Amino acid sequence: MNDRKEYMKSIYAKWWSHARKDIYGFMEYDRALIDLICGQLPINSKKQLLEVAIGTGEPIAKNLVAMGHDLSGVDISSLLVAQCKQNNPEINCDVGDAEELPYSDSIFDLTYCVHSTWYFPNLCEAVSEMIRVAKNGRRVIFDIQNKYIV
Repeated sequence: MNDRKEYMKSIYAKWWSHARKDIYGFMEYDRALIDLICGQLPINSKKQLLEVAIGTGEPIAKNLVAMGHDLSGVDISSLLVAQCKQNNPEINCDVGDAEELPYSDSIFDLTYCVHSTWYFPNLCEAVSEMIRVAKNGRRVIFDIQNKYIV
C-alpha cells in the first residue's frame, strides 16, 4: 500500500473529519466551484454527479444535493465516508481509491474533484478514472492547487 494513501486513510482523515466544517467553513472559492459545476449542466435538469475525494460531503456535495442533483461520492477513508453518509444520507457514498474508481464506465453526467488532487500519488491516473466514469461527451472538473503557482 502506498504510504501516502495509508496516511490519508488513517491519520489525515481523523483531522479532516472536523476541519472542513470547523476551520474552513464555506469559502468564496467553494461558491465559485459550485457555480462552475452548475454552469456545466443544462438549466433545470437533475443530473447524476460524482465527487471524487468527497470527504465529509461539506460543502460542495451538500450544496449540490440541496439544489436537486443526484450525487455519488467516493473517498479513500472509511471514516470520512461514514461521516458523509451520516450527515448526508441522500448522497450515495462509497469507500474507494481515486486511481481505481469503483464504478462502471460512462455512468455520470459530470465528475469532479476539488480541494484534493494534490493528495493523489498518481494524478494522471485519477483524472483518467474520472474521464472513464463520465458519460461520453460529458464534463470532468478538477482543481490543482500548487505552492508554485503565483
